[in-house]
This record gives sequence, C-alpha cells and structure tokens, in this order.
Amino acid sequence: MLRLNRFSTPGMIPFQLRILTSCLLFLSFYFFLFSAYSQTSEIRKLQKQLVNTTDSITYIDHLNTIGFMMHMKSADSCLLYGVKVKAMADRHNYPKGKADAICNIATAFFLKGLYSQALSSYTKALLEYESVSDTIGVAHMLMNSAVVYEVLGDTPNSLKFSRKSLNKAAGLARDSVKSMLYANYSFLMPKSPSDSSGFYLAKAQEIAIRFRDQRSQLFINQLKSDKFLEKGETQEALAVILTALQIARQNKWEYHEIVGLDYYARYFLKLNKIDSAIVCYNQSYNLAKANGFITFKVEILKSLQKCYHLKADVLNEAATNTRLIEALEEEKNSSKNFIGDYFTYYNTQQELNQLALQTKHNRWIIGLLIGFSILLISTLIFVYTLYKKLQKSAHLQLSLNEKITKQNTLLTQADEFKSKLVSMLAHDFRSPLATTLSMASLMKEDHVFSKEELTVFYNSLENEVSTLLRTFDSILQWVKKQYSGYTAMPEQIELHNLIEEAAAIHYSLFNTKNLTLVNRIDPTATLLSDKEIIQFVNRNLIHNAIKYSPEGGMITAAFRKSDTEIIVSITDEGMGMTPDQLNQLFSFSNTTHSSIDQGAGVALTICKDFITKINGRIWAESAPGQGTTFFYALPV
Repeated sequence: MLRLNRFSTPGMIPFQLRILTSCLLFLSFYFFLFSAYSQTSEIRKLQKQLVNTTDSITYIDHLNTIGFMMHMKSADSCLLYGVKVKAMADRHNYPKGKADAICNIATAFFLKGLYSQALSSYTKALLEYESVSDTIGVAHMLMNSAVVYEVLGDTPNSLKFSRKSLNKAAGLARDSVKSMLYANYSFLMPKSPSDSSGFYLAKAQEIAIRFRDQRSQLFINQLKSDKFLEKGETQEALAVILTALQIARQNKWEYHEIVGLDYYARYFLKLNKIDSAIVCYNQSYNLAKANGFITFKVEILKSLQKCYHLKADVLNEAATNTRLIEALEEEKNSSKNFIGDYFTYYNTQQELNQLALQTKHNRWIIGLLIGFSILLISTLIFVYTLYKKLQKSAHLQLSLNEKITKQNTLLTQADEFKSKLVSMLAHDFRSPLATTLSMASLMKEDHVFSKEELTVFYNSLENEVSTLLRTFDSILQWVKKQYSGYTAMPEQIELHNLIEEAAAIHYSLFNTKNLTLVNRIDPTATLLSDKEIIQFVNRNLIHNAIKYSPEGGMITAAFRKSDTEIIVSITDEGMGMTPDQLNQLFSFSNTTHSSIDQGAGVALTICKDFITKINGRIWAESAPGQGTTFFYALPV
C-alpha cells in the first residue's frame, strides 16, 4: 500500500512494494518483542512507563520501542525518535541501544523511499550488533537489507543477503524469529519453483503453529493468500484471508488489519464484486485515519477511486478524488518536513562527528601529558623498589609454578577419568543396543513368525530393554557423582548376584550362541567395594567370554578367598591366546590390536585402570586351544 513517490523504484507496483514493506516490518515486530496489544495502546502504555523509569538503559530501550511503533503513523516521528535515542545511547556507551536507534532511522528512510540511506543505516546497525555479538540483530539487519535490495530491483543481492540471514539464524533459540525469516525468504526467492518457495513457507508455518505464534501465522496466511490470488484460487485465498483478519482483530493489531482488508478487497475484485471491495477499502481507510497511519491513506483512496471508476459511480469518484487530493497534500507536507529533518539530522551528525574527533584529539594530548608525568614518577618509584619487588616476585613465581604444576596434573587426571567414563558408557551399551535393534528388525517380518513366536520376542525384548534401562540408570547416577574426579563409593555387595546382573544385560547374546553361564560363586560371599566399577569389569569380562566362546559352550564364574583378598574368575572355552597376546592384553594401542579387537582392548585397559583405583589387580591366564580365564583380585 505504500505510494510510489519520487524515490520509488521503477517497475515496482504499489502492491508488490506493500508486501515487501510487510516483510521488513513484520520481522521488526519480533525484534522489538512487542506484546499482543493494540499498537496505539502499547505506545501510550510505554509513554506512561517512561515517567517512572530511572534506569538509563531501560529508558533508551523504551524510547526505541516507541520510535519503531510510530513508524506507520509517521515516518518523521520514527526518524526523530531514532536520532534522539542514538545520541543518548552514544552518551551512555550503550551499543545495543545505538543499533536499535539506527535501525529505526533506517526504517524511516525505507518508508520514505530513501533506499540508499536505508541500506547504509542497516549496515551501520549490523556492525553495532556484531560488536555486541547480537546474532538476532545481525540476522534481522541482513534480512532487512535483502528486502531493500528487492525493492531496488537487485534480486541477486536480495537473495544473497536473505541466505546470509538464514545461515546466521540457524542456531537461534527464538523460533518465532526463525519462522519470520523463513517466511520472508519464501517471498524473496526469485522465480524459484513453487515447491521451493512453498517449502520455506510451510517450514515457517510449522514453527509458528508449534509455538502458537499468532503474529507469524497472520503474516504467513497473508503471504499464502497472495499466492492463491495470483493463481486464481479464490476459495483457498478467502479461508486464509479471513483467518489473518480474525487474528489481527482479536489482538487489536491495526496495521495488520489494514493489510488484511487490502487482501480481502483484492479477493472481491477477483470475483468482480466491486461493492464488497469498496466496503473493505472504506473500513481500511477509516482504520488508517482513526489511528493516524498517514502512509496508507493515499493508496487506499487510489484503490477506492479505481473501484468507483469501474462502477461508473461519478459522484463517489469525485468525492474520493477530493479526499485523495487532501491526503496527497498531507503526505507531501510530511515528506517535505521529513527531507528537512533528514538534512538537519545529517548536518548535525557531521558537526557531532567533527566535535567528537576534536574532543578525542584533546583528550589524547591531555592523556599523553598525564601519562608522561605518571611515567616519570613511576620510574623513580620503580628504581627505588626494584630490588625488593624482584625478590618477592621470584618467590611468588616459584610458589605459583608449583601450584600450576599440581593443578595441571589434577586437571589431566580428571580429563582422562572423564574420557574413561564416556568410554565406559559407550562400551557397556553398544552391544546390548545392537542386539535389541536386531530383535526389533526381526519382528518387522510378521509373515515369518507365528503369533506365539512374536509374543516370545516381545517379552524377551521388553525384559532386555528393562534390564538395560535399570543398568543405564544405575551407571548414569554413578557417573554423575564421579564426573568431577573419582571418589570411592564403597558399599556391601553380593558377588553372586553381581555376576547374574552383569550376565542379564547380555541375555540375547547368550541365547544367540546357545551358551550356558555357570555361577559357582558362593551366594553368601560379600565384599565392601565400589559396585559400579566391579560391575563394569564383570560386564566386560562376560561380554569377552561370550564373544570368543564356541556355540553351545559354557562360561564359568568362580571365586576363592584368602586372608588378604577375594579373587573372582571368568572362564570361557574359546580358542585361547598366545603369550604375546597375553602380554599386550592390558596395554592397548592401535598398533597392537586388529580393528576387530580394538573395542575389547580399550575396555580391558579401562578395567585395569578402574580395578587399580580400588586397590585391586587384574590378569588373565590362557593357552592356545584351552580357553581363557580372566581374574581380578580385591582386598578383603
């Protein structure tokens, strides 16, 4: 609806310019975090709050918000607020407030057709946002620049900047902002296939619906109605137009209601229902007039004039012409004042810049003199106290070096322990999860198994997952407590039950290879030690035994007790190991293990480290063709 004045781009029709203006201003609503109130009411509310605001930063933020909310009522007011707040933000050294103010100035330039000045100001705002690492602000300025380039007819740069904006916003947590960026990108994509544009529009709508973001839904519905009207799909357009109007009226968003009525009028004109279109334009004009939206009045009256001309209603056409002349005069005066304000602002800025440079130079000279004086005095003091300070510094440095060395040692040990905790979790659950996944894949083939067999599978899968979850929860709780460094957590444990629990997590592997576990550990045997460390060792020794046992074989768990220690053993009937393999078993490296054995090598290395932490020891005995027995001993 923005009128094409002498600053407007050739070839850009008013309706296209109105859509682009909506693209820019809708995103700005999110940037300033407006609440769902009437625009006029929100301005009055913020103006009242200014009276009681004592914090300078909050005061600047409120003024920036008011300045932006004034943009459709009067671009002049938007500019004046921007200039005033920028000066305040400079005085208080508040980069974010300065960037917001420059953004308001750029918006005023855009609304008045000063597109080169708008681009320059958006770029300055972008640099300010980058200086404070404000990713949302940077993404916002990039998309605004893309809109301005599209207005100027520079489609390649428009697409380039919109893509930069999407890339910058990829990691944003505020999904409402991302929704608007996707919607804008959908509109700005030049001559792209409808499915590509539709993809981003659908993505934007999905986010808006998921977060119940009514403002995003309203804007997306208006873009969709525009596409439907272009294709002549009037019924589809009507549904989304009415939805957007309902959202705007429920939330008293006057600007969006005016835009929605414009879409509604276009819908009626497509059906050649001129009277209905006139009703929409009259409602839109009355709303713009009542809320002081000067920018809209001329274009609405032009649209009304065309409707009356189509009806051959000479009387109303003449009356509309009279109102149009008045609106044009009002806009002309507004533009004249704006240009004057702009040049005044520009000249003031130049004077301020010169003054700032002069002040900076004077401060530099004064600072240089003060610095030279301080340096001279400091040199005299330094010479007098140098010897004592050097002596004290040497002693302090030695002490600090010792502390740093100790700290680095502790940090290295903590990092190594954390890495082992992560490896412990990964190793313990990779194999059971892979087995569970295989069982789930088998159950997909329902034509292969009978109902009874599937029931057995379901029960087995349920039991295995339950066991896995219990084990995971227990380990996770232990890991959380150990993450800042190992702390012993001894408790009274029953060795026989620990073996059963450790074997349960590999239930499917036992069944797959038809293996038997023989637990010969005395059910009454107990030990005071760290349960989770012992269980990690048990699980890995049993898993290794399963891995290298022949089908139908037997795995035996046993223990013996002396006066000083308890020894637990896990024996398999596998192929056994050579002496060289036994020597390298607990000293893992990539060069001493094949890719098949690397997982087991890492686990055994961690087992040895963990057993050592609880004052135990671990070893293995084996011979080729005679199976392998792993032992670990713990102090009584």
